[in-house]
Amino acid sequence: MGQPFFTTKENGTGLGLMVSKKIIEDHLGSMQIHSKLNEGTTIEVRLPIR
Repeated sequence: MGQPFFTTKENGTGLGLMVSKKIIEDHLGSMQIHSKLNEGTTIEVRLPIR
């Protein structure tokens, strides 16, 4: 999950969670991951309004 350009799709490359996190942080934002076993995962992205 933390590898750059990881994807589960047959074609293409994913942007990667760590690359995405870096872009968000470079824009003074934050990312939180909430996960529950057998329920799913939610990724919360917060970016400031300028």
